[in-house]
Amino acid sequence: MKILNEKIALLVITLASMQAHSETLVFEHVNVIPMDKEHVLYDHRVIVVDDKITRIEPSTNKLKVKADRVIEGTDQYMIPGLSDTHYHQNGWSTEEDDLQYKLLIANGVTSILGMGEWSGQDVIATRYRANKKSSLSPFFSTVGPQLDAKNIKTPEDAIKMVQFHQDRGYDFIKIHGNIAIDAYLTLLDEAEKAGIPTVGHTQRDKPFEVALRMASIVHAEDIVMAFSDEGNLTVVDMDEKLAKDIAKQVKDSGIYVAPTLSTVAMIQDWTDPQRYKALKKREINKYLPKDALAYWLSPKNDYHQPFFLTEHGLDYIDKVIKGARMLTTAMHKAGVPMLVGSDNYGIQVTGFSAHEDMEQLQSAGVPTYDVLRAATVMAARFLERSASAGTINEGKNAQFVLLSKNPLDDIKNTRSITGVMLKGQWHDRNDLDKMLQEVEQAYKK
Repeated sequence: MKILNEKIALLVITLASMQAHSETLVFEHVNVIPMDKEHVLYDHRVIVVDDKITRIEPSTNKLKVKADRVIEGTDQYMIPGLSDTHYHQNGWSTEEDDLQYKLLIANGVTSILGMGEWSGQDVIATRYRANKKSSLSPFFSTVGPQLDAKNIKTPEDAIKMVQFHQDRGYDFIKIHGNIAIDAYLTLLDEAEKAGIPTVGHTQRDKPFEVALRMASIVHAEDIVMAFSDEGNLTVVDMDEKLAKDIAKQVKDSGIYVAPTLSTVAMIQDWTDPQRYKALKKREINKYLPKDALAYWLSPKNDYHQPFFLTEHGLDYIDKVIKGARMLTTAMHKAGVPMLVGSDNYGIQVTGFSAHEDMEQLQSAGVPTYDVLRAATVMAARFLERSASAGTINEGKNAQFVLLSKNPLDDIKNTRSITGVMLKGQWHDRNDLDKMLQEVEQAYKK
C-alpha cells in the first residue's frame, strides 16, 4: 500500500508539473478556414493550450484566459496542416531525413505517408523518431518495401510478405508493379485478413477491377495505362464518356485516388526546350542535393531518352497527361475521394512539390475548396487521424498553417505561409526561413 501511495503521489506531482508548464497561445483576429464545411470564420480567436485547440471564438469576445503568447493574425488565413500522401525519403540517414522535414514544415506540410522503404532504410525506426512530440518533423505513416514481380512471384511469397508487414508494423502495403494474378489476389486477401490496407499502382496487365480492391490508387496516369496497350506504346484516346465510365467504377468501389498530376506533368519539362531551360533555372533547385540535381539535368536520366523526343514519344506523353487530367476531372465530378500526393522523387523538391500537385489539381478543374479538402480532411480520414487532425475544431491538435492570402481564392495562395503550428510549437516566418537556409547550406557542401 505504501508503494502504491508513493506511485500515486509521484503521478500527481508529475501531472501538476506538466500542468504548471503548459503554455497558452492565442491567435487573434485570424480568418479561420476550419474545413468542416466551405466557410470562413472571419476575425476569430483561436486558443491553443500545449498541443490542443481549446477554444475558437470571435475576437470581439472578451479574452477569458491568461495568454503566454499572442500571435497577431489580422488579414491572415488559418488552414489545417497540409498532408502529402506520396512522400519519398530521399536519403539514408537521420540527417538527410531532418533536412527533408524542414522543407516539408516550411511548406506547411504537417503529415506525410512514406511511399516505400528502399534498401538500406528502416522506415519503422524513422516513423518512431518522427512521431515523437519533441521531433521537428511532420506526423509520419508508412508503407513497407515496394512490391512487384521481383519480390512476389507466388502465393506463398504473398503470404510471407503480408506476415512480414504485420510483424514489422507497417501502416500500409504498397503494390508497385505487375504481379502474377494468383499471387496478387492472395496478397490482397491476406492483407485484408491482417487488417493492413493495400495501396499503389494499378495492375496494367489485368482487368481494372482488380485494382479497385485496394484502398488507394496512387497515380491517375496509372489508371489511363490500365486501359492502354503499354506493350505496344499505345495510349488510349481518353474522351469524356470513357472518363465518366471509369470514374463511376472508381466511385462505386469506394477507393481513394491520389492523382499525382504534378509528376506526370513534369515530363514535358524535359521534352519541351523552353520548359527545360526554365527547369534548369528554378530557384528551388538549391534545395536539392548537388548530385541528384546533376543527374536529373544530365542526358543519363530516363526523360532524356531518344523515345521522348520522337513524334511518337511526344504524342504518347501528351495523351498520358491529357488522359490523366480528364480522368481526374471526371473522378472529382463523380465524388471520388481524392488525396494530394506529390511523389517527391527525382527533381521534385520535397514540400514545394505538394503545392505543385495542388495547383495541378486546380488547373484540371477541381475547385479550390476541394483541392484543399484533399490535402487536409481527406488525408486525415485516409490516414485514420480524423480525431486529431484534418480540420480546425476545438479538441483537435493544433496542427495548422497561417497564410497571408486566402487559399479559397486561388490554391496558389497556400504558398503564402507566415507560420506553422505543429506539436505544440509555433514556427513563424523567420523560423521557416531559417529552416530553408539550413537546407540550402547543407546542399551546397
